[in-house]
Amino acid sequence: MRTDPDACIDARSDLTFLRGYEVVVFGSYASKTANNRSDIDIAVITRTNDRSRCIKIWKGLLGRAPARYDIRIFELLPLQIKISVIENYEMVFGNCLDLSEYFFSFRKLWQDTGHRIEENCFGSAKEQIEVIERYMRSISRV
Repeated sequence: MRTDPDACIDARSDLTFLRGYEVVVFGSYASKTANNRSDIDIAVITRTNDRSRCIKIWKGLLGRAPARYDIRIFELLPLQIKISVIENYEMVFGNCLDLSEYFFSFRKLWQDTGHRIEENCFGSAKEQIEVIERYMRSISRV
């Protein structure tokens, strides 16, 4: 699998069926940390909040791209992953300024709630189990 910086150029030719959407490369190729086992992470921006519509779009895209691409619908990603995309992406199709404006509301939401999400992340499965057990003990006393 190629790990050169031309992932966006390859994506433009491999993913022409996505030209009707804004499309970005994210993950290891965008951060220049890809290795020979890396897939190319693609986010398709639909600009719809209708989950059913997003899922329908995603189903329509499955199997149309070469296997090295992992195509996701941006609006279906968890907020923490959306922010990861927003902080480090390369444009494949679309206008950078328009997309940056669209991403603003997600940045604002992260600014308002991100600390709560990060507080609920665990360093290990053991830590998560301990917290759950502590919680279960506390509610059983009530």
